[in-house]
Formats: sequence, structure tokens, C-alpha cells
Amino acid sequence: MGTPRIQHLLILLVLGTSLLTLGLELYCQKGLSMTVEADPANMFNWTTEEVETCDKGALCQETILIIKAGTETAILATKGCIPEGEEAITIVQHSSPPGLIVTSYSNYCEDSFCNDKDSLSQFWEFASTVSTTLHCPTCVALGTCFSAPSLPCPNGTTRCYQGKLEITGGGIESSVEVKGYTATIGCRLMSGILAVGPMFVREACPHQLLTQPRKTENGATCLPIPVWGLQLLLPLLLPSFIHFS
Repeated sequence: MGTPRIQHLLILLVLGTSLLTLGLELYCQKGLSMTVEADPANMFNWTTEEVETCDKGALCQETILIIKAGTETAILATKGCIPEGEEAITIVQHSSPPGLIVTSYSNYCEDSFCNDKDSLSQFWEFASTVSTTLHCPTCVALGTCFSAPSLPCPNGTTRCYQGKLEITGGGIESSVEVKGYTATIGCRLMSGILAVGPMFVREACPHQLLTQPRKTENGATCLPIPVWGLQLLLPLLLPSFIHFS
């Protein structure tokens, strides 16, 4: 009589351990999205029906990189398990309006299905006044822009930008070409931040010795000269200054 009772207790113990282990498993939404949208605030759906079971010690994550140029917006988004990290929500405005806009959002969380954001509406409050004095080729595309119409730039922007973002990680491996208007000097669309959640971003721009011509107050065109150019010109100009003095 004692042996069957012990067997029953062992079965209950095994079942209880299995249920406890099942209850500790972490489930996350899983999905990838790489697209270019004209109206992402209303048209982009970030939900997914795929589910991923995480390894022990992992977290759920959802990360999105939003790049807006003119009327088009590139979106790179990933959801799933992340093997390590700390629970946190991070929102970064890498490039702010007016002009080109780059925003990233990442959420690392510890509860099952906590990576459940479904839209981009909270990131979409952009407004600007268009200037008629500056025009820039403008586009954003996965891979390469096949057309870049010259569009009027918003007030507050001072120069044209051209660059490429190479993005890897979180199941994503893609490049995004970006052209447009900005107030930021140099190749700093990402403001020097190289990691966005599980994604790593490398920014590359064409090398230019001279910046764009600027208009002075009297309407004349002023071309900036590099320092090495001044060093070469100085010996040639000195005799003229000495002669006139």
C-alpha cells in the first residue's frame, strides 16, 4: 500500500515542477518590418501573430528606427527575444525637425508579450514652415534612391544632406539612403549614436572638401576655402600687400 502512494506523490511532484517551469517561461511577440511609407502614423501596423519562446535569462524587446525625408518615411522594426540587457524604454531624437527627422524607440521588458506596441502615433507630431530660398534633392529608400526631386526646405535648415545608413542586428540587415535638408553640419544624422536596441547603425557620407555656397547679405556668393588653401595662397598675396602699402 505504501509503494503506490509514494509513486503518486512522485508523479504529483513531477507535474508540479513541469507546471512551475512552464509558468516561468517567457514568451515574446516576434516580427521584422522594413518598409517606406507615406503615412506611417495611420498606415503602419506593428502587430504580429508570431510568438517566440525565450531562453532563460532573456528579455522581450521591440525596437524601431524611423527616418523621415520629405513626404516619405523609412521604418525598420524588430520584435523578439534578446539574450541580455536591462529592463528599460529608450526614445532618442537623433535628428530633430525642421528638416530630416530620425527617431528611435526601444523597449526591453521582462513580462510575456510585453513587446506589444502596435502603432507609431506617439512619435508623429511634426510641423514646419517651408522656405522658398533653399531647395535640396530629397528621398529616403531601402537600398538606393532611384529619384530625388528637389524640394523646398523648411525654415531653419541651412544645407543639403546626403548619406547612407548601414543597419545590422535584431534580424535586420539593410541599408537606407537618405537625401534632404538639415541644419546639422557634417555626417551626423544619427548624432553619433551607433546602437539602437539590438541594431547597430553605421553612417557614411560622400567626402566633400567644400561645403555648399552661401549667400551673403548683399547677395554675393561666398565660397568657403579650406585652411590648406589659405596656406597656399598666402605667399602669393603677401607681395601684393607689401607693394600697395
